[in-house]
Amino acid sequence: MTTNRPTGVTLLAIAFIILGLLSLFWSLLVFGFGAATGLVGTIFGDDVMATVGGAQTIHGIVGVVSAVLDLIIAYGLLALKRWAWLLALIGVGVTVVSGVLGLFSGGFVAVCCGIIGLIIPAGIVYYLLQPEVRRAFGR
Repeated sequence: MTTNRPTGVTLLAIAFIILGLLSLFWSLLVFGFGAATGLVGTIFGDDVMATVGGAQTIHGIVGVVSAVLDLIIAYGLLALKRWAWLLALIGVGVTVVSGVLGLFSGGFVAVCCGIIGLIIPAGIVYYLLQPEVRRAFGR
């Protein structure tokens, strides 16, 4: 494994850190709002409010887990850990697949925004698969 980290890997790690921190903050808000909504709905017997609050709570938990994973990937990228390359590739690959699937669920504007939103993740996948990047991670 090389000791020189490619500049693109550093930039990608910074992006994962920013994404992870923003996602963590937002997910904690969603979790707190969902828990409060669910509790109020339960106390006052409003089943819809309780259900919505429960769903938001679950989304908040999933978001926190995802944010922590982003931060772990960022650490691994900065340290050129072998596993980080694979996790980053899987994470960005999932984004590409979900973006492609999202193209089929909306109208013209959603399709246009979806295509634009796929360009950066597809570029990241392409970058991670480059021989010099793979070599930096011992692959």
